[in-house]
Amino acid sequence: MVKSSSSSNEKEFLSSSENPYRSKAYVVSITQEIALNQKTYLFGLRYIPDKLILDHDGLADYLRQMLAHKTTKAEKLAPHILAHDILEDVTNHIIPKWIEVNLVDEENNQGQNIWVTIEDRQPNWENDALLKRLPAIF
Repeated sequence: MVKSSSSSNEKEFLSSSENPYRSKAYVVSITQEIALNQKTYLFGLRYIPDKLILDHDGLADYLRQMLAHKTTKAEKLAPHILAHDILEDVTNHIIPKWIEVNLVDEENNQGQNIWVTIEDRQPNWENDALLKRLPAIF
């Protein structure tokens, strides 16, 4: 198991292991509800692993710690900032071929539904045929 090398913060909870199927292109999808400042969001993460695969328990611990840290600072965190922070932390930890983070804020204070989707990929990596076949995560 590989642990993050960052200082004592939520990124330390991210853990991973070697990808036993590195020669294959497959998608890992994770969804869950997360809460921040008494607000519940739908969270979705999809990625195509390279050398490492993310430990799901470590991701849950990371999200719990990250949200607890953000809540204690009483930050009014916009969904797009939260999604970007998660994408950066996970990408820096496992360096996937492709990654997508989705965050949905249903019925915010103005009655709006906000859907944030952010993605990243390794330079020169392309497999649009695989990505086009992916169903909506929510």
